[in-house]
Amino acid sequence: MKAWLVYTLARLGIFAAALAVLLVIGLRWYWAAIGAALIGLLVSYIALPGLRGRVTSSIASRRARPEHDADSDFEDDFVDAADSDAADTAAAEHAAPATRPVSDAERHRVRHERDED
Repeated sequence: MKAWLVYTLARLGIFAAALAVLLVIGLRWYWAAIGAALIGLLVSYIALPGLRGRVTSSIASRRARPEHDADSDFEDDFVDAADSDAADTAAAEHAAPATRPVSDAERHRVRHERDED
């Protein structure tokens, strides 16, 4: 049986049991429903971590993994360049001033040219 179905049925069962107990005690139906919802939430959080873990892992396994594309590669290079620029700034304080790329695209092009060399 699917993990999400078992988890949902278990939570509904906990809610129904709590609702029945609260109705037998003599609470009005709306207070009993609110109380059963709260009790069901707390009990399922404490008693069902294994089922919840299986549900989340089954959802994660069905999720498609994105392929690397030009945009993510550009962003990765941009972040790497920003990190190396911070290190270069400390070294450049003692060296002669150099021409720096102005735009992100220029920075990306310069970075790739430097990596190819």
